[in-house]
Amino acid sequence: MSVFIDRTFLLRASPKLQRFTQKKTDLYNFRCPLCGDSQKNKTKCRGFVYRKKDDYFYMCHNCSVSTTFYNFLKQVDESLIKEYQLERYRNGTERGNYSKPDFSEAKEKPVFKERIRLESIESLPEEHFAKRYIKSRKIPLAFESQLYFAPDFKQFVETLGIEKETLHKDDQRLVIPFYDSKKNLIAIQGRALGKSELRYITIKLDDDFDKVFGLDRINQDEMIYVVEGPIDSMFLENAVATADANLESITKLFDKSQVTLVFDNEPRNKQIVEKINLAIDNHFNVVIWPEFIDCKDINEMVLDGFSPDEIQDIISKNTFVNLRAKMEFVNWKKV
Repeated sequence: MSVFIDRTFLLRASPKLQRFTQKKTDLYNFRCPLCGDSQKNKTKCRGFVYRKKDDYFYMCHNCSVSTTFYNFLKQVDESLIKEYQLERYRNGTERGNYSKPDFSEAKEKPVFKERIRLESIESLPEEHFAKRYIKSRKIPLAFESQLYFAPDFKQFVETLGIEKETLHKDDQRLVIPFYDSKKNLIAIQGRALGKSELRYITIKLDDDFDKVFGLDRINQDEMIYVVEGPIDSMFLENAVATADANLESITKLFDKSQVTLVFDNEPRNKQIVEKINLAIDNHFNVVIWPEFIDCKDINEMVLDGFSPDEIQDIISKNTFVNLRAKMEFVNWKKV
């Protein structure tokens, strides 16, 4: 069981690991985040997470670091450490390559967050149509443990204590959970896997919650990229999604200087054009897609052969504000 926990937390931390890839079962490779790996060759990846008995360990062939997965995770994503300790402790692994949780200051017994009671995409057999759909969209492997399959979306929503008369029985959907920065479930999105009048259904668990995907995996000290679709955000570094075209709503959570708005590339969509124009007038950093990009959104760019690194570079080089943004916008839109 400890191996499953280690694997789960590695995949959750993987968006912060450059060029993360799975070489084979229980062997993962990426650029070492501790030494920075090769500065001359950005494609070199000499950091490895591997399995030894029932635990994961980390080693780097560049800086020669060799340590437990717990110590590695502590340096890469400290925000996950307490939850990792609790998961190991809760599952009866009091002894092992991690530090036991400190309950000395707790007035009550620790509360373990309830998990979504659905099969993750990662756990489904390769031939399952939901898993084939994820593969067809080229969604990064790291997210397969964080996405779920609901054979009856209506029934699943009801298990969360929510009644929706508009939902239909036996509606099979991909479930995308939205968490806040403390990993509390705040909303869910169901993506239709068959023919449906509603391709996406997004439900907030409480009206006071902000419907934003990705809050649990961003660094608020760095530039935050704001896109419309959760799947699009999975290909970018430090990105969130608003689940609609109203990207400016992110200012409920962050100052506009902290964010870059990445609208879909739809110059003939009147609504998108109006929103970009308004965002520029409101002094946001806005991405104006270059002429050689004819894909509608980021996922479509990936399917068209662009790598996430290439897309990130295009976004960085085509982010504008104020007068320059207005000039680029005029050239971009189709009159």
